[in-house]
Amino acid sequence: MNKQWPGDGLEPVERCPLCRGSRRALIHADLVDLAFELAPGSWCMYRCGDCGCGFLDPRPNRATIGMAYQGYYTHLPTGDGDEGAIARLRRGIAVSYANRRLGTEFAGSIFAGHLLARLFPRLQQYLDVRYRRHLPDPTAGGNRRLLDVGCGNGEFLVCAAALGWEAEGIDVDPAAVRAATAAGCKARVAALGDLSLERSEFQHITLSHVIEHVHDPAEQLRKCYELLAPGGRLWLQTPNLASSGHAVFGPAWRGLEPPRHLVLFCRLALSRLLGEIGFVDVEFRSHPGVSLFIWEESRRIQQRMTCLEPASVAIRLARWLGSAVIADYWSIVRPESAEFLTCIAHRPRDARTPTA
Repeated sequence: MNKQWPGDGLEPVERCPLCRGSRRALIHADLVDLAFELAPGSWCMYRCGDCGCGFLDPRPNRATIGMAYQGYYTHLPTGDGDEGAIARLRRGIAVSYANRRLGTEFAGSIFAGHLLARLFPRLQQYLDVRYRRHLPDPTAGGNRRLLDVGCGNGEFLVCAAALGWEAEGIDVDPAAVRAATAAGCKARVAALGDLSLERSEFQHITLSHVIEHVHDPAEQLRKCYELLAPGGRLWLQTPNLASSGHAVFGPAWRGLEPPRHLVLFCRLALSRLLGEIGFVDVEFRSHPGVSLFIWEESRRIQQRMTCLEPASVAIRLARWLGSAVIADYWSIVRPESAEFLTCIAHRPRDARTPTA
């Protein structure tokens, strides 16, 4: 990696990108991309004193942000990109479960992996959310249109189609869209503001780890509101700045991912924003088992920061099944400490025009 981001490719963020508040506090300085080692530069993250969200200042501008995604994992075909024994085992169990439960044909499954998943209820619940996103079965004769924003390599589009939805995806990354179409998905290079999406009415719109990547999350969610049919449903997931993992690992927390994550949410900031746009029946759901992945990845980043030798597979497995499991069950007691914010909201049936 180059050591510095181009100076003319940065923009200042003088106010909170969500609430426009001016009160702030520095929470992390000199953050670097140790999660993927793709992006140059070091970054500062601030917490808004009004809504509690976190944001980078300065940050890459729209003209140069693509530098942070060259070789990113969303470019890869479904099933590629995992590293290490634990990752391969995790992937093998997951795709075995999806193939058996949904009828998909993802590569990399392991023998009887779906049975292993059923032995651990929290793991099974994690996989159900991962592959279904709390999506109900489509109603006979009803609107079956579903849009996945930031569809990446199309893994969820494959699952939604298997459930009977007319699923299509958009992504601003041509490499990601090529991977999705190669998997047989209906996907195209587009953004939410593109004219080709006007007058569309989707029953469901999903955004999995998208809004933290965009320069204007509020505008992104307003476009979703406009594209939903009256009574339509929005599902989104994003890292939780108030998570246990962030409290424990600090600058090594996997959810930070600078500089691709421009804005990070807490419950208050996200629920307030959705309400201001016009969404109703905002509900936060759980995604069990996420801590197992986030804590393992955060430890890997922590090792790189402190120049420690990587732990053996046996030690990593013991840690993975130790404190991360405790954190996972702690999120049942305190849902606001979960690693991800998983949220469902609806456009009212008597939908009004979104606020500016």
